[in-house]
Amino acid sequence: MPGIAPEGNDDVKLPLAARAVGVTAVVALAVAACGSDNNGTTNTASSSNGACAGGSLTGQGSTFQQNLEKQWSSDFAGKCSGAQVSYTGTGSGAGIQQFGSGTIDFAGSDVTMKPDEQSAADKRCNGKAITFPVTAGGIAIIYNLKGVDSLNLSAKTLAGIFQGTIKTWDDAQIKADNPGATLPNTPVNSFHRADGSGTTSVFSAFLQADAPSDWKLGSDKELNWPAGQAAKGSDGVVAGVKQTDGGITYAEVSFAKQNQLPTAKVKGATGDFTELTGANVSQAIDSGFTVTGTGNDVSGKLDFTKMTGYPISTVSYAIVCQKYSDVSKGKLVQAYLSYAVGDGQQSADQLGFAALPQSLMDKSKAAVTSIG
Repeated sequence: MPGIAPEGNDDVKLPLAARAVGVTAVVALAVAACGSDNNGTTNTASSSNGACAGGSLTGQGSTFQQNLEKQWSSDFAGKCSGAQVSYTGTGSGAGIQQFGSGTIDFAGSDVTMKPDEQSAADKRCNGKAITFPVTAGGIAIIYNLKGVDSLNLSAKTLAGIFQGTIKTWDDAQIKADNPGATLPNTPVNSFHRADGSGTTSVFSAFLQADAPSDWKLGSDKELNWPAGQAAKGSDGVVAGVKQTDGGITYAEVSFAKQNQLPTAKVKGATGDFTELTGANVSQAIDSGFTVTGTGNDVSGKLDFTKMTGYPISTVSYAIVCQKYSDVSKGKLVQAYLSYAVGDGQQSADQLGFAALPQSLMDKSKAAVTSIG
C-alpha cells in the first residue's frame, strides 16, 4: 500500500491462468510544457506553478493515477507549449522497475519502494531518488449485479468474496451487511489484477488490517489468489466486471464512472458503511496517514485501523530523482509536478480523487522544489 512497504516476493506466480479481459490503459499525450525551442533550452515563460522547460518527459506506473495524469497533461498543455510529456499506466510494480532501470523519467506508484528498489533508483539517479504524494483517492469496490444498485460490504465480507469462500450473492454474510435487501442467487465472480499492482497492495493491506482473522493472503503487489479471474490493469478488471453479471473488483473510482457501474459502501475497523467521496477520502488520509520519510522524501504509511472516513483510502506517489544529470530534464520534471501538486489538485474531485490535505500538499511542494 502507499506508504506501507508490501511484504513478500514481487515475483509470486499466480496459480490461475491470467484471463486478459482488457488491456492496460495507456495515457500517451503530446503535452506542452511551457515555452521552449527545439533544442530543449529553458526560457523565462512561466505558469502559475513555476517556470516551464523544454524537452521530452516520460512517466509510467500506477494505473490508479492514470486518469488524473491525463487531465494534468491536458491542462498543463493549455498553460504551456513546447515539450512532450507522456504517462503510461502499466502498474506500480512496472513503474518502479522501469524507473530503476532508467528507461523513464518519473514513476507513479501506489506503494513505497522496497530497499532493493530504492537502491536501484538511487543508482539510476546517481544520488537520491525521492518519493512524495501527488494525489489521494479511494479504492472503489465496483460491482455488476442485476437489480442491485445499492450495496454494503464489510472488510470481513470482502475477504470472503475475494478468497472464494463466499460463492453466491445471497450468502448469509452479504445479507447481514444488507438487512432487508433482496439479493439474487447469482454466483460471485471476482476479478483481481494479474500484474504487479499498487492497488492490489492497498486493497490487501486494508483487508489484512481490518479483517485480520479472515484474510489469509497477506499484503503485496501480487498475491497467490485462490479464486477469481485475473486481468491486467484497472481497466482490465473493470471490463471483466462490466461483462459479467455478479462481477466484482477493486479499482480507482473513475473506472466505475467511465463504465457506469455502481460502487459499494464499505465498512472498515471504525465507523459504519461509508460512501467513497472526496471528503470521506480526505478525512481518512488525515486520520490514517503518517509521513515516515526524511528530508524531501515524503513517503509514509497508512494505518487503516485508524481511518475515520472511507476505509480503503490511500495516497499515490511520484518517484523522481532529486537531481537529474540532464539539467533540462530536471527542470521539466519540476515544472510538470509543480503543476500537479499545485493547481492540478483542483481537478481531483471531479475525477473521483481527493486533493491532498494542505499539510501534506505543502510537504510535496517542498519536495518538488528540491528537484533539479
